[in-house]
Amino acid sequence: MLQQNKNEKKKTMAYAYNSKIYLAEAVLNVKDLARQTAFYTQILGLEMLSQSEKEVLLGAGGKSLVHLIQTDRSESVRASYGLYHMAILLPSREDLADVFKHIAELDYPFVGAADHGYSEALYLEDPEGNGIELYRDKPVAEWDIREDGRIIGVTEELSAQEIYEMGRKVEPFQIASDTCMGHIHLSVRDSRAASIFYQKVLELADKFTLPSASWIASGDYHHHFAVNEWAGKHLAKREAHLPGLAYYVIQVEKKEDLVAIAERAKEQEAAVTWLTSSELEFIDPDGIVTRVRKG
Repeated sequence: MLQQNKNEKKKTMAYAYNSKIYLAEAVLNVKDLARQTAFYTQILGLEMLSQSEKEVLLGAGGKSLVHLIQTDRSESVRASYGLYHMAILLPSREDLADVFKHIAELDYPFVGAADHGYSEALYLEDPEGNGIELYRDKPVAEWDIREDGRIIGVTEELSAQEIYEMGRKVEPFQIASDTCMGHIHLSVRDSRAASIFYQKVLELADKFTLPSASWIASGDYHHHFAVNEWAGKHLAKREAHLPGLAYYVIQVEKKEDLVAIAERAKEQEAAVTWLTSSELEFIDPDGIVTRVRKG
């Protein structure tokens, strides 16, 4: 297992919005490590933090965001539940514009773009079909926050041309150093059941829910997690080594938070494994693995 750089830069955006958790990284099983590494470094502009024959650690500003692990399995990432997209948060609209301009001028295809009311987002997929959102948050004063704490999201047309024209051409391109993992969006069999599961285990609040999807968060953020059942009820349960999401990592501040998560996961009949004294993992009903560590 690759280890993160011991001199890793302190995460400046951790625990914002009165949150008790911080999204650290997404870990993907990949079929072609070299091709995927080229995409994440050359197209997205992530920096190489460490590399071995079977694993590559990529990030921004010295902190890990995406961890690639070679797998011998050959299934499609869409054949099982798991990652819908990982959402990489840029520090500013200008930084989003820079990466937008860089990717567009390489003629790499986007699969969507939207103004969500609280954010502006671009969507694409890596060469193996893993979904990626690149976004920036709008000022909180522009969010539609209701009295009960819900934060209403919309899907409207993005001012794409305006953002593109803000972009600066930088060679060699590297994503902004304060970029972090903003949220994780999961594909699940039953979105209501999954939302309730994660709310209970991680002490999250429902920020916005539809019959087929739910957006949930810790503290005052619009969402740290989303779950949807848009792929239907008949996908395979996620298994170890399947291409796609191996697991994702969240951080908590205190050991007591870690212990409490373990207890709540067990109450939801989830399998819990302590990996070290400061890191554990639990598995949801769809086989999706969450790792939690003390930051």
